[in-house]
Amino acid sequence: MALNETEQIIKAIKESRHILIVFPREFSPDSVACALALYLVLKKQDKLADIASAGFVLPKNLKFLPQAEAIKPEINNLQKFVITVEAGRNKIENLSYNLENDKLKIYLTPKSGSFDKDAVRAESSDYKYDLIISLDAPDLDSLGAIYQNFTEFFYNTTIVNLDHKAENEHFGQINLTNPNAAATAEVLFGLINAIDKNLMDQDIATCLLTGLIAKTRSFKTANVTPKTLEIAGQLLSAEADRGAIVKNLYRSRSVSTLNLWGRALARLKSQAGNKLTWSLITEHDFLEAGADENDLPDVVEELISFIPGVETVVLFYQKDANVCVMVNTLKNQNALYLASAFSPQGSKNLATFCLLEKTLLEAEKEVIDKIKEKLG
Repeated sequence: MALNETEQIIKAIKESRHILIVFPREFSPDSVACALALYLVLKKQDKLADIASAGFVLPKNLKFLPQAEAIKPEINNLQKFVITVEAGRNKIENLSYNLENDKLKIYLTPKSGSFDKDAVRAESSDYKYDLIISLDAPDLDSLGAIYQNFTEFFYNTTIVNLDHKAENEHFGQINLTNPNAAATAEVLFGLINAIDKNLMDQDIATCLLTGLIAKTRSFKTANVTPKTLEIAGQLLSAEADRGAIVKNLYRSRSVSTLNLWGRALARLKSQAGNKLTWSLITEHDFLEAGADENDLPDVVEELISFIPGVETVVLFYQKDANVCVMVNTLKNQNALYLASAFSPQGSKNLATFCLLEKTLLEAEKEVIDKIKEKLG
């Protein structure tokens, strides 16, 4: 009998030597929390594992998560270049090398006689990782440079794809996706239980509950189901630290973030019953609030929480004499589609781009007009 997706994943993990966990460049707290939960599970199974997300910088409100420092902003040393010399009876007396004009020269001195050039063979070693597990990524491009710089590695390595988004492109050799789940944490919870229910501990439960709470805005979103609440109850029974989660996600906004949020609120505009909402932030706003670009995701979170019925939030801000734009969407919209006229980067939930030599007002008119066209 053929194995189902969960059984295939369990078999792939069991047979793997070294696992790479990846999540999108434009990540959510659910992405980070799931990666850490899976990392802890693999460690308990005595598996070698690494986590990477392109350009990753750990948000201040997620520093409380266990092993958060394990996430790296890039991957390297995927392969070794191996040079084999069939020495035969010629023993090597000396080995040295020199780097000249970006060329590496290796010198081998035999004890007697000489080496034949036909006795030298060069090849690449196997990849460092033999399994990739992708979390919360709708497609490979959402992984950014982690994928774009190592496409051959991704094409030649088994990929396990775990996600909850309906738009997931099923790019893995094994795909475990559930569009009825409220978060990827819900999907991962089922997988961990299938591997071994005894693996669940307080740290893993805290990570998974963080993903659920962040993704559902404390279980207030429309996609929360009785199954979601049942899983949350089981995680609390496993001693997930709900107090730390709520404190760090919702009660630890910095004064600079709140100041910037206030300035964004002062210029808030909306259309279509608040479904499309946008605001402008000047260089002076950053200066007066004591904030910087890293505070913008928290500002967007506050705006989404503050505005009922919002589906798309657009933030315009000045940066190095240019205007940059963040298009954030909830489940019903696609940020990359809405911003497609401006060659954006990012994912279907968050697209970013910059407009050169534009004022804030010029950028506002141009971008909002295009987004309105896309929204119909």
